[in-house]
Amino acid sequence: MKKTKLLITLILFVLFSITVTKAPINSAERKVIYFKEATCLVCNELTGYPNGPAGVYNEDDDYIKKIEDLGITVEIHDILDSDESSDLFAAYNIAYGISQSDAIVPVIFAGNEYFNTLSTIQNAVDDNTIYDLSDDPLRDVTVIQGQIFDDITGIAGFLLVLGAGLLDGFNPCAIAMLLLFVSLLGFSDNKRILILVSITYIFALFVSYFLIGTFLLNFLIQFSAQAHVINIIISWFVALLCSFLFFFNMYDYFMTKSQKYGKVKNQLPKFVQRYNKKIIKAFTNVINDKENKKGLLAVLGLTFILGIALSVTELICTGQIYLGIIYGIHYLDSVYAYIALFSYNLMFVLPLIIIAVVAIKGKGVMSTSNWIREHLHIIKLLSAIFFLIIAIYFFTRIF
Repeated sequence: MKKTKLLITLILFVLFSITVTKAPINSAERKVIYFKEATCLVCNELTGYPNGPAGVYNEDDDYIKKIEDLGITVEIHDILDSDESSDLFAAYNIAYGISQSDAIVPVIFAGNEYFNTLSTIQNAVDDNTIYDLSDDPLRDVTVIQGQIFDDITGIAGFLLVLGAGLLDGFNPCAIAMLLLFVSLLGFSDNKRILILVSITYIFALFVSYFLIGTFLLNFLIQFSAQAHVINIIISWFVALLCSFLFFFNMYDYFMTKSQKYGKVKNQLPKFVQRYNKKIIKAFTNVINDKENKKGLLAVLGLTFILGIALSVTELICTGQIYLGIIYGIHYLDSVYAYIALFSYNLMFVLPLIIIAVVAIKGKGVMSTSNWIREHLHIIKLLSAIFFLIIAIYFFTRIF
């Protein structure tokens, strides 16, 4: 009997020892991954700053600290801090089956689950769901550095951006203003100077559109990731806009195919066209003034200002494709998004450079204009196809 009691006591002591020594090991192994952004208002609220980092800290609302107080290691990554964090964020989204339209911050990955809204994270902490899951291993992830257009299959997405820029470069709105500008340049017979002036004008368009695109891209990067509802609203807006533009361009295709150019719908409003022509004539009159001996730098400076002014008014027409591309690339890592933006604008001005050189060298402004008009139906058809692809793409993201 004494031996039996001694054996039971020994067994209980061993079990107790194992339990005591195992607890801290499990506690130390508990881990979750937390992705955030410094500019994310919801992220700030989750860490006890409901009014942003400059506001008053409230420890009771600091749910990240609450998780850490449970003995869980919280691995924190700001997806805007580095390419590595951004790539890791993309890798976890892929591993957990999260589409890019649903890839938002804040998000916590715990075990086999993820939590990506403020209320969801708070509830998961309060009811110990995250604590229970933190003991389970996270899913395996494969990090690919510099994932470009992974939602549009890599290089195909980049080619789509280049093709869109090239197509937009053949936009009749931009070409018409260029040809009118070239036709009014009567201040010099020196073709070299005329080419320099035309390239300056086109360079101004490039700079202006790139700056406008940068502003829109920064806006989307900063605010569209804050909440899923914003992504949905913008996706609906782009999808519906591209659907309407598809039908308008298809209508224009049939009208231009029948040479009924007066019935073209998708173009600059008449009052904007008249306004642009007045701006061009005013600038070219100043440049062509024989009495005012202007140096080449002064002429190029005036030309650059003209290009900036016209780029803003033409945005109604040329910005249609641009908007869809900007929204499509804002999901990318910032470096690659700006590379795509730069590449798009480079392709946008390429046709203008070629047309300017051809028109000046051959003195064929009218022949060039006629060539554009003869092929306008092809441009309209390609534009319609492009808008259809963009519309389908964003509808698939929504549904």
